Amino acid sequence: MNVDLLVESETRLRKIKKEFKDLGNRRDGMREHWGSGSVTDAMDEFVDNWDEHRKSLLENIDTVGKLVNATIDGFTGLDAELAKQLRKRNKK
Repeated sequence: MNVDLLVESETRLRKIKKEFKDLGNRRDGMREHWGSGSVTDAMDEFVDNWDEHRKSLLENIDTVGKLVNATIDGFTGLDAELAKQLRKRNKK
C-alpha cells in the first residue's frame, strides 16, 4: 500500500473542504447583478439549493477524510509493529 498516496489524498481533501467552506453565501454581493425580480427569485432558489448541496458535500468530504486518516494510521501502525517484530526477531 502506498501511504504517500493516502497522505496526498488527505491533504487534497483538506484543501477541497477549505475551498467549499470559504465559498460561503455570496448572495447579497451578487444580487445587484441579477436584474429583474424573477431572475432574483430564481437565483435565490439556486443559491439556497447550492447551499444545501454544499453542506452535504462538506459532510461527505469530512467523512472520506476521516476514513483516509484512519487508513493511514492503520497502515503506519501496522508497519511500525512489523518493524518492531523484525528487530526483535533479528536480535535472537
